[in-house]
Order: sequence, then C-alpha cells, then structure tokens
Amino acid sequence: MSLVISHRGANRAAPENTLPAFQKSLELHVDGFENDVHMTRDGCLVVCHDDSVDRTSNGKGLIADHTLEELRALDFGGWFSPAFAGTKIPTLEEWFAICGGLKVINVELKRAPDGSTASAAAVVALAKQMGLFSKLILSSFELAMLQAALAADAGARVCQLFAPVSPCCERIMDDPLAYAKANRLYAYHPFVGAVSKEFIDECHSGGVAVNPWTVNLDYAMTTLRDWGADGVITDEPALAMEIMYG
Repeated sequence: MSLVISHRGANRAAPENTLPAFQKSLELHVDGFENDVHMTRDGCLVVCHDDSVDRTSNGKGLIADHTLEELRALDFGGWFSPAFAGTKIPTLEEWFAICGGLKVINVELKRAPDGSTASAAAVVALAKQMGLFSKLILSSFELAMLQAALAADAGARVCQLFAPVSPCCERIMDDPLAYAKANRLYAYHPFVGAVSKEFIDECHSGGVAVNPWTVNLDYAMTTLRDWGADGVITDEPALAMEIMYG
C-alpha cells in the first residue's frame, strides 16, 4: 500500500502550506505531510513554498529579507478566500507540533537566495528537539541541501527530488542505485511522469524508496499503488485515501 502524503496540506480546501490546510489533511487521516521551508532574516524557520511572499500573501519581497515578526504581520490566507483572511505564515515549530500522529513528515529544503544551506541543519536540529527525527524525510532538488542535512546528522533520511528537466535526471535514470549510493539517498521523489514500474523495482532492489509527485489523478494513484510506490505526494488527499484505503 502506498502512503498518502498531503502536498502543502489540503491545498484545494485551504491556502497551501498553512495550518488550516494541514488540519484539513489531518481530518482525512493521511499518512504524512509535505511542506517547504525557508529561513527568515532573523534565523527562524517558516513554512512557504516560494522564496518570496508575493504570490501567497498581501506582502512583497523575499522571506530571507524579512524577520519573523514582519512575516507574521502579513495575511497568508486572503488570496485564497475571504474565509481565510488573516491566516498567518506557520513556523516550522508550529507545523511540527501537529505532525506527531503521522507516519511520515516530509520537509522540502530550499536553498536561500544567497546560496546558504543553513536551513538544512536547523530543520534537523528542530526535528530532534521535538522528538520527530525518526519520522522525518528531507527532500530537495538541490543536492547541496541534502548534503548539508547529512553533515548535520549522518542518519538523516534524504530524498532527491527530480523532474525530466532536472540536471541530475539523466544520471539517475542511467543508474539509480549508483546515484543513490554515491549520495547516501533514502529515497527518490520523481515527477510522476518520470516513473515506471521498472524504475521502482530497480530502486527497491537496492533498498531505495520511491515517492512520486504530484499524483492527482485516480488512474495514476491506482497504477503507482499497483507498481509498489512507497508513497504518493498529492494535492488530492481525499481521493488518494479512498484509492489506497477504500
């Protein structure tokens, strides 16, 4: 059975990467969450996909140029619906606080605009502090972020995100097990269109998990379940739960 990992929360029902979206996912009894983390100017970890606040708030500018206090003054829900006006950007600590009952906690690591990888070690440290490290998987498109997480703790479970246009895609497809071994990967998180049964079987033969994204169609969920994908990262958690658990 493939685990259901809610992508940015139940983002069809509430603004993405906010506590209301993740709370709605909890109501569906999903297996896990996926989010995106950035570091503020004053060193705080916050949950947001983009490196700027322009798309998902009433503010402007890079997260890295704002303090947490400045970000918390912004509205991260009104763009989605007036019903969510006034929703605050979550801190990673707030997000971790609602994750205790999950099977898997997927944090996507984003490199800072200045190239810093400091958020990786900070995420690892906070997960340990809150007793969630054993459930944590860390994904990124950038190998440097995964390496920074491993430098912080060699036991970190790191996952390579990739799509057909990613620079690493050809190397991965040529020999997924060699790439995984060289970079100490726990899993691959491939774009759903890049996945085949043969790829999943080869990864599993070397103990590497496969959690495709973003899996939103019923036939794709059913196919990946039948192929033995370890999890599906989805914007449609209710549909995925129905398919995976009936």
